[in-house]
Amino acid sequence: MKKRKMLSVGSLALVGSLLFSGVALADFSDWPTLRQGSSGGYVTGLQANLYSYGQQSAVGTIDGSFGSGTRTGLINMQRATGLSADGVAGSSTWSEMDDASIFDTPYTWTLHTPYSTTYMTSYRESGGRLAYALQYKSDASTVKSGYIY
Repeated sequence: MKKRKMLSVGSLALVGSLLFSGVALADFSDWPTLRQGSSGGYVTGLQANLYSYGQQSAVGTIDGSFGSGTRTGLINMQRATGLSADGVAGSSTWSEMDDASIFDTPYTWTLHTPYSTTYMTSYRESGGRLAYALQYKSDASTVKSGYIY
């Protein structure tokens, strides 16, 4: 059973009304399967998300290139969350990330996990683009930001 955390009753009402009007929610469910050798904006998002799971040491630099560090960080995250630890970011991995997210509106959400005391990753979809911001949990200041697409 998939759970979504919403910040307020107003947000919940807005989501419900948009669902009935046929507007899709932004989340990780449409993200592609990623594996070592993949590159681009989705990998950048995965790397930022792995920081939110406490895997910054394994991942290293957020550079959009799925190398051995990203694979190691992903395997560590998959093990910690009870997923099959295959080092491939597929539907189960994205579903876990959705479950750990707080959905502010249909177009903004934050991946906020108990696995990192330092980082969270916020997303905002607008004008056909999806922006991310890796932030410190302590004060929400941005460490790194960019676009997934």
